Amino acid sequence: MNYIIKDGWIVNGKKEKPFYGDLVIKNGKVAEVGAHIEIPGDFPKENILNAAGGYITPGFIDIHRHGDWQAFGNGDDQLLNRQGLTTVVNGNCGLSVAPAGKKFEKEIAGFLSSVTGNSKSRETEMMSTMSSYMSALEKEGRSVNTGMLAGNGTIRAGVKGYASGKLSKEEVHQVWDAVEESLAAGVLGISLGIAYAPEFEYDRDGLVEALQPLKGTDIPVTVHIRNEGDGILLALQEVISVAEELKIPLHVSHLKCIGKKNWGETPVRILQLFDQAATRGVKVDFDLYPYLTGSTQLVHLLPPQFQEGGTEAICARLADQSCRREITKVLKQPSDIFENIVELAGFDMIYASTLHTEKFRSYAGQSIAKIAEQFEQDPYDTLYDILLAERCQVTMLDTIASEEDMLYFLKDSRANLISDAIYPAGGKYHPRVYGAFPKLLTDYVRDKKVFFIEDAIYKMTAKPAGVLGINRGILEKGMPADINIFHLDKLKVHADFEKPDQYCTGFDYVLVGGEIAVKQDEYRNPQSGRIVRGSNK
Repeated sequence: MNYIIKDGWIVNGKKEKPFYGDLVIKNGKVAEVGAHIEIPGDFPKENILNAAGGYITPGFIDIHRHGDWQAFGNGDDQLLNRQGLTTVVNGNCGLSVAPAGKKFEKEIAGFLSSVTGNSKSRETEMMSTMSSYMSALEKEGRSVNTGMLAGNGTIRAGVKGYASGKLSKEEVHQVWDAVEESLAAGVLGISLGIAYAPEFEYDRDGLVEALQPLKGTDIPVTVHIRNEGDGILLALQEVISVAEELKIPLHVSHLKCIGKKNWGETPVRILQLFDQAATRGVKVDFDLYPYLTGSTQLVHLLPPQFQEGGTEAICARLADQSCRREITKVLKQPSDIFENIVELAGFDMIYASTLHTEKFRSYAGQSIAKIAEQFEQDPYDTLYDILLAERCQVTMLDTIASEEDMLYFLKDSRANLISDAIYPAGGKYHPRVYGAFPKLLTDYVRDKKVFFIEDAIYKMTAKPAGVLGINRGILEKGMPADINIFHLDKLKVHADFEKPDQYCTGFDYVLVGGEIAVKQDEYRNPQSGRIVRGSNK
């Protein structure tokens, strides 16, 4: 269907100042953009969309979500479109649901459930290879464009499970085969989650070895680094070194400094580190979300050596009182080796957001400190009891960052916005699932006036598109017609930590591939989304 959008402030995604004008859509693409476009006499009136002085922008692009299973059965299409998102990329932090292989498929699915949720009783057959996953995704009629990253952690787990130790030569070749299969299937890059099992088993040279199929290409790695707390500079130096040796682009995921002692000066040193890397020819970008509270697996609080071997091995340790004492001793000390969130944030700032068992279900959303108080026990033992009872399938929220640091990073030219939305099975979502992108516009463009709108839109459109080579995010002739129309004063984010599952309001129109997905906050599900594949396909 063809449309003419009239009388709006066009923000084209290229950091250029808004200009008042019109836009023509033909056959799913932008056909014309101009200050004044005449309407043909025979053009259907119902196809004239009046922006009425609002903003006309590219559809927002979120390159960091964990909706691998939500992509099926229209699981999150509406909540995406209702916040102006028209393109998303899943499979982040090394935690993609494919390619999982056959041998450890069930164990991998269980490990990922606190991040990606469950497969909703679908056949897990699609997990075995990336091509099988992408083929299944191709059959879905989505109202959002969808791309994938292949998770380096899942690839390793598919070869060796969650066992510790270095890979054998044969296992390394199996990892390479899975990487190459994923690239051939059309992934946009490889994601790393070095802080998570089993990827923390790789040392720096092991990462270089595992990623050899990327050497000398333009295929990016997106990285959840080993440590975002006391050891963040060392962790960044590690991945910069890996990218430099392989001669590949590096994108650092959800950049932040955990713990008050790391706020202020450390962000300055981080950007200096990126500047130095650039002088040596290393392309470094990064992303972050507009919240001070993060969300991940509760088991991530344990030191890496106590996460080895998968769920059964972890639970056996947690059932051992002497082992518990060893874990507690480590958690009470600062560390630049692993990300000790317990020491950096404290149990009063760590919340168990997803709980399933009868014993703990009613405590969902409460801090570990508060739960411990009600059980009249030490918070360390409360943490271990929860993980053991829930078989480690628990999601947490943790308040860890500084708004000043967040804005310092976001103002940098290398930064783009993300949500880092995770979809745990049961429990409460983080509000970023429903509202991260409009939050930048309402809080930091409209209310606090930290950014000009053209800069904010760039960080949500053309910039993330450029990171992963997605041909979207700009309003100009020939580009896909993924378009948002809204009035900034009417935009509202309703999702909060108390009630996170609330849709944003204030979007006049959201178009995906030239079809209306949202009109006056009403979702229409045009199923006009497409699979976004990498150029390596």
